[in-house]
Amino acid sequence: MSEVVSIEEFRPARGVPGTRVGKKVTVFNRHELDMILQVYGRNVVAGRWRDYALDFAPAYAAFAVVRGGAHEGPTYRILKMSGKPGAPYAVLGGDGRILRRGADLRSVLRFFDPKPRAI
Repeated sequence: MSEVVSIEEFRPARGVPGTRVGKKVTVFNRHELDMILQVYGRNVVAGRWRDYALDFAPAYAAFAVVRGGAHEGPTYRILKMSGKPGAPYAVLGGDGRILRRGADLRSVLRFFDPKPRAI
């Protein structure tokens, strides 16, 4: 069986490669993550997305969306960038192009709203 561990109590071991001990990292707060997960959930139910990954670094926090298998790489990445006071949020395509950027996460996430269809 798996052991349940509180994320607040989790601390990476010292000296383990890839850990960020002692460095401040950029993270999504609860409200931001809730907005992102609502968009993610709608797209999973619609069958467009399958999986996601989170990445936190000193310069950014990323929520990567995978459409098919993980071997394809992320289809989209939702970023929160530190040091970008005017437009800290962005949606990047799988090729790294910026598809939308802005100061308000809600408006940036509108990129994923269903497009109106022509009649």
